[in-house]
Amino acid sequence: MAFGVQYPTSVNITLRLGKAYEITYVRLKFHTSRPESFAIYKRTHAGSPWEPYQYYSASCQRTYGRPEGHYLRPGEDERVAFCTSEFSDISPLSGGNVAFSTLEGRPSAYNFEESPVLQEWVTSTELLISLDRLNTFGDDIFKDPKVLQSYYYAVSDFSVGGRCQCHGHASECGPEEAGRLACRCQHNTTGVDCERCLPFFQDRPWARGTAEAANECVPCNCSGHSEECVFDRDLFRGTGHGGRCLRCRDHTAGPHCERCQEDFYRWSPRTPCQPCDCHPAGSLRLQCDDSGTCACKATVTGWKCDRCLPGFHSLSEGGCRPCTCNPAGSLGTCDPHSGRCPCKENVEGKQCDRCRPGTFNLQPHNPAGCSSCFCFGHSKVCSAAAQFREHHILSDLHQGAEGWRAGSVGGPEHPAQWSPRGLLLNPEGEEELTLPEKFLGDQRFSYGQPITLTFWVPRGGSPLPVRLRLEGAGLALTLRPSSLSGPQDAGQPGEAQLTFQLQETSEDAAPPLPPFHFQQLLANLTALRIRAGGQSASPSETSEGQRSRTLAEGRGTGQVFLTEVRLTSAQRGLSPPASWVETCSCPKGYTGQFCESCAPGYKRETPLGGPYTSCVPCTCNQHGTCDPHTGICLCGHHTEGPSCERCLPGFYGSPFGGRADDCQPCPCPGQSACTAIPESREVVCTHCPPGQRGRRCEICDDGYFGDPLGLSGAPQPCRRCQCSGNVDPNAVGNCDPQSGRCLRCLHNTTGAHCERCEEGFYGSALAPRPADKCTPCSCYPGGSVSEQRPCDPASGQCTCLPHVTGRDCSQCSPGFYDLRPGRGCRSCKCHPLGSQEDRCHPKTGQCPCRPGVEGQACNRCQLGFFGFSIKGCRACRCSPVGAASAQCHENGTCLCRPGFVGYKCEHCQENFFITAGGTHCQECPSCYALVKEEASKLKARLTLMEGWLQGSDCSEPWGPLHALQGEAPRGDVYQGRLLQGAREAFLEQVTGLEGAVKAAREQLRTLSRSVHCARAGTEKTCIQLADLDAVLESSEEEILQAALVLRSLVIPQEGSSQPTTWSHLATEARALARSHRDTTAKIEATARRALVASNTSYALLWSLVEGRVALEAQQELEDRYQEVQAAQKALGTAAAEVLPEAGRALAAAQQADADAALRPASLAAPAALKSEAGALGLKAQALEKTVASREHVVTEAAGVLQATAQAMLRKTEPLTQLRQQARAALTRASSSVQAATVTVTGARTLLADLEGTRSAPEAPWGLRPEARPCLIPVLQTSFPTLPAASERCGSSQGPLASGTEGMKQQFPSPKDRATLGRKAGVVRGRLLPDLKKKTKQAERMLGNAASVSSSAKKKGREAKTLAEDSAKLARALLRDGKQEHRRAGRLSSQAQATLRQASRQVLASQTRRQELEEAEQVGAGLRAVERQIWESRTSLEEDVQALLELLARLGSLDTHQAPARALNETQWALERLRLRLSPPGALQGKLRLLEQESKQQELQIQSFENDLAEIRADKRNLEAILQSLPKSCASWR
Repeated sequence: MAFGVQYPTSVNITLRLGKAYEITYVRLKFHTSRPESFAIYKRTHAGSPWEPYQYYSASCQRTYGRPEGHYLRPGEDERVAFCTSEFSDISPLSGGNVAFSTLEGRPSAYNFEESPVLQEWVTSTELLISLDRLNTFGDDIFKDPKVLQSYYYAVSDFSVGGRCQCHGHASECGPEEAGRLACRCQHNTTGVDCERCLPFFQDRPWARGTAEAANECVPCNCSGHSEECVFDRDLFRGTGHGGRCLRCRDHTAGPHCERCQEDFYRWSPRTPCQPCDCHPAGSLRLQCDDSGTCACKATVTGWKCDRCLPGFHSLSEGGCRPCTCNPAGSLGTCDPHSGRCPCKENVEGKQCDRCRPGTFNLQPHNPAGCSSCFCFGHSKVCSAAAQFREHHILSDLHQGAEGWRAGSVGGPEHPAQWSPRGLLLNPEGEEELTLPEKFLGDQRFSYGQPITLTFWVPRGGSPLPVRLRLEGAGLALTLRPSSLSGPQDAGQPGEAQLTFQLQETSEDAAPPLPPFHFQQLLANLTALRIRAGGQSASPSETSEGQRSRTLAEGRGTGQVFLTEVRLTSAQRGLSPPASWVETCSCPKGYTGQFCESCAPGYKRETPLGGPYTSCVPCTCNQHGTCDPHTGICLCGHHTEGPSCERCLPGFYGSPFGGRADDCQPCPCPGQSACTAIPESREVVCTHCPPGQRGRRCEICDDGYFGDPLGLSGAPQPCRRCQCSGNVDPNAVGNCDPQSGRCLRCLHNTTGAHCERCEEGFYGSALAPRPADKCTPCSCYPGGSVSEQRPCDPASGQCTCLPHVTGRDCSQCSPGFYDLRPGRGCRSCKCHPLGSQEDRCHPKTGQCPCRPGVEGQACNRCQLGFFGFSIKGCRACRCSPVGAASAQCHENGTCLCRPGFVGYKCEHCQENFFITAGGTHCQECPSCYALVKEEASKLKARLTLMEGWLQGSDCSEPWGPLHALQGEAPRGDVYQGRLLQGAREAFLEQVTGLEGAVKAAREQLRTLSRSVHCARAGTEKTCIQLADLDAVLESSEEEILQAALVLRSLVIPQEGSSQPTTWSHLATEARALARSHRDTTAKIEATARRALVASNTSYALLWSLVEGRVALEAQQELEDRYQEVQAAQKALGTAAAEVLPEAGRALAAAQQADADAALRPASLAAPAALKSEAGALGLKAQALEKTVASREHVVTEAAGVLQATAQAMLRKTEPLTQLRQQARAALTRASSSVQAATVTVTGARTLLADLEGTRSAPEAPWGLRPEARPCLIPVLQTSFPTLPAASERCGSSQGPLASGTEGMKQQFPSPKDRATLGRKAGVVRGRLLPDLKKKTKQAERMLGNAASVSSSAKKKGREAKTLAEDSAKLARALLRDGKQEHRRAGRLSSQAQATLRQASRQVLASQTRRQELEEAEQVGAGLRAVERQIWESRTSLEEDVQALLELLARLGSLDTHQAPARALNETQWALERLRLRLSPPGALQGKLRLLEQESKQQELQIQSFENDLAEIRADKRNLEAILQSLPKSCASWR
């Protein structure tokens, strides 16, 4: 220290190793105390900078800027020097050791062979020890030199452990020739450190040798053509062999000298490479393939590409030039050297691309190239015509052979024998088939075109020898076939075709017919025949024809049928074009497409000589042209005649002058004919027009008028006088010759043209017959206004007085009579009720009366009739004996004589009897008057007794009885016995009737309660029910009164005491008899009225039950159905939300258990245990924060959703308006009645589903068995009949509890190391309670997730999870929906109260009616909404099915038997009602009317549905918000 070696001055010790070594450790032993700060550095290779290996210092941060105690984690850079204070203490003062391991604390030390970083880290060529600060006892402060000299660095031992760096390719190293250390390399490697492969061993990259693989260097593959190579990394990636050979021999090339050089080839790998010698001008490249073949240019061929392809010529650098020969006009390819083309007979040009003069239509199928011009022999210049298209003349012999004829050659013809297979060809002898007419005639358009014959050839056969014979224009020739096509295999049946070319080149003769004559034949083809069989071919026949004729010889084994003939022709059209039709360029004098006509001014040299005759100029005296066929002139210049040698009629002159004015027009009217007198040359008209006469026709004839020459003014032509046929045609002077006015009119006509009748006449002056012309008016003087006033000239109608009709005013109008002159007719005044019609007799005025009606006006009943009405009067039918008059009163009762009574006076009155003669009633003796008086008194007492009985108590003795008995006549009291049989029978009937009325009243009360009449006010239905109840009550009172009378009636029998006098007995007996009779009649009338009332009430009751009971039953079923739907939806939503959360919670708990089980086993040090415990605590805090945040978020979401739902509900408040309530009431009533059947069907389906799902699988949705009972409380919310199954949930902890116990058993007991065991126990003491707490929290989370589907009372306590809150929100929405449906039900009940008010308003207010009409227009939209509602119901029914399956799997179906029976009973009751109800009555009709008027209430239901849809949309929006929360919320989402 005395020499300044203290910090910051350092002392360095450098060790040079001579080559690279892999250092394992460095060890220093100090003679003095170890330095306070020193470091170890190394160099990886010579010339590289020093790198720190290790720092030792008690002040690491201050001295070296490094933290103390740093350690590496996997993945961090391991080439980092650590700093430690472990060896920086001043003790020991001598002999302190420092050991440094290069791999200690390096994570990859155990995989050293696979870690290039660590391999580089341990590699070193030099080591440097930097001694930076001495350890002192503080003596450096005092600076005592002697003391400072005692502090120094002294190293007694410096050891380095390592091995030579040979990369695993040498087992030792030693000095090389130059004396340097080097590895003794193996594995085909070289270099001081064996760091590369030998020069020829480069097939794969050099790699370090390891214990598992030597990674030897592999020699290159140069195919024996090279001994040098290099490593190519790209080649190695592509092929797996990286050795690229250099300087290949024997004309080879490639990475491995595996192929020949460019422009060389070889037959096989063993043969040497040879030059390609490709033609430089004809080949694409000089390189050939393995066979030595060169790649030629497109137009060049040959092994070495040294000649042109056929169709090309003149080989040059650009290849061969193509032959430009037109394939249609050339016979082959051009000369390969000169390029000249060989042309067909009618083709010329260098490229054979144009027709010779006199030909046209260059076609490849034409042997001559071009077709000869026909032009009927008048021109040699033609070309292809446009506006013609291809046309086929076809005869399908499968369909029939109409027009075909057959016969032997030269023999008679007969209709061909046809079969569905075609026409059979006879191979034995020569037979001809003549084609139908459609193949004949002018067939010039088929010249040069094919005619194709199709045959059916049997197995082993072929077409017969066939020839085609053409006849026409005095010519005949035979054609040979030009081609044969068909099945190549003669052993197979099929179709074969023979084609004949209609051209002279196909003629079966030598020399052939000239082209002009062949076309002349086709222009008038008279016969076309097919010959089958026959003699052998002529010498000039082609090989193709020979084959067609001899193919069947010796081999035909079946019948050959001709099935089709097709002739190609042309007709006017566009597509496909027919280019073989010619258009000729005609010489002077000819015209037409084919020069077939003479031009104007020309005619046939021979009249009617045809198109082949020459045309010559016409001879018409220069007055026109001539007919081209006949030569007759078509004259002009007003001439006529075969040569225009005379003037036309109406003209005069000499036409031989050849001038246009040779013939002048005649100066006659209408240019009629005239002539010139030769002597005077005066022109005289010879044909005056009708009605004119004179030399120049200047005078009108008799019967005509006019001024043709204008002698009296403007010229007027002579016209026939028009007198309407009312003059004598044989008379002279019928009209004025100047003006044409008729002068001699006949038949009572007048006028300028005798066109109208004279005054006092009427009719048509223009009628054809004289008898039909004008007729005298002859008006009736008594009915017409005036005789002098004429009638209507057309109809003859006279002017009539009032109420008079008829043409001549001779009769009264209907409803009038008494025609008088000057006054007219009077009205009949028939009574509208008594008369049959409103007309009377025209003379007397008597109206036609109805039956029983009399009077001129039918205004009263006849004697003996009454009841004047639209049906007439009814007969009184009064008794002729008892009635005082045959006339009765207006009510039909007759006026009786004394002693007679009754409506018709047909009975004697009381105490009168009919006499023996039957003519009058006689009064009974006076004793009967006494009986009548007593009977009257008894009736009065009975009336009094009835009043007392109505207000008395039957249990007490009857008080007034003694008074009645005291008033008995003469003080006698009868105490007899009742007639028990008659009274009891009558009482039984009355009692039964009373019971029926009571039953009817009870049903009526039930019905009144069902329609809520107590709250509905004065609604029509309730008023009718009240009236019906009043009728029943009145009937019941009358029946009770009758029963009381029967029970109190005393029928006296023979007593023990005898009456005192006979008159007393008679009086009493008479009174009692009359009392009994009157009472009986009264009872019968009362019973009859009660029966009628009962029947009426019964009918009304059933009529009302049919509508109201069904309505209430439907309402009840619909409410229950809505509850089932709501419960199902709540359960489905809750289960769908709970199950994923439950699964995640269970997985989290299981993961926590597994982590807890693994943690103690990995406790390696106290610091690790602390970090694990801290991490677990942080997780617990994060979990608690998550729960709190979830509660907060869901609470806010619930508030927002509730506010939104309330806002939506407030939108329905305008429904309280009167019109909307009325519409709602009407529609609700209608929809309820209409939906009754659908609801019953839904209930039946629900019951069937409840009973049919008992055999469903046990574990729905994959729930664990322990979780199933926890779903019961949610079901109880919707189904109160379910038992309290929540007890099954109990306190079962399920798999979590068992998992916790298993976790406790998995902790290992610390036995290996006592210290770590105690530390693990301490950590376990802190960790286990925390884990238990977290496990319980996880259990509670799982329990909460499972109990989301329990009852609503647990929601607040178990709202820690998002699934529970979502279920709560869903249930709240469902409750709101239920409230809306209940509100709809209340509105339906309120409809009954507002029904009449709405009806009055509809009738009273036009505005309301307009609103109703507007609402009806919305009906179309309502029907669409109704369909959506029913679709929603269908969907909900499917959901109910899923709910019932869940109930079946949970095993709780038995609790639903009671409601199922109730639904069945309701269904059966409704079915019985439908079967028992009578036909619709008055109430049913009114209800149907209400149903029709109440369709508009669907608007209200639509509003409710829209509100519910908006609420559901809000719920879905909240769910979407929850789904879009950040991933950090995934643990509770």
